[in-house]
Amino acid sequence: MLVSRELKEKGVDMAAQSIDVFRVEIDDKPGALQGLLSGVSDAGLNIFHMAAFSCGGGKGMAYFVPDKPEGLEEFASSRDLTLEKLAGFLLSGVDKVGVGAAVTKPLSEAGVNMLVGSATVSQGEYYLMIVVSQEDAEKAAAALGA
Repeated sequence: MLVSRELKEKGVDMAAQSIDVFRVEIDDKPGALQGLLSGVSDAGLNIFHMAAFSCGGGKGMAYFVPDKPEGLEEFASSRDLTLEKLAGFLLSGVDKVGVGAAVTKPLSEAGVNMLVGSATVSQGEYYLMIVVSQEDAEKAAAALGA
């Protein structure tokens, strides 16, 4: 894990790691996400991080970071689900005011569009998952030092 020099110079201490993220469209209705998660669990797959959103029109998107990407792809194929592989980055460090703005600025300056950002803070540490398109993966990795 590397950290961009620009962020270091601004006093942002951060670990950045590239991760595989998969997106799947789901119905936006009670039980749809739970059913998908139950199936993933029954297949013996562990999900490190998940984010899901309603997109309107009765549809939603679920984003998964699996421990075994090939296992999630096999599971999706067995269920006739279409997975889209995206590029992701897991950022972590000491939480402080403005850290979100600081760590996303290099992406903005590099012209990278963030598809999803999902963050949490626990015991003074932040954990931020950023998802970008495959087309932006190299620019994002360079900007973040991942």
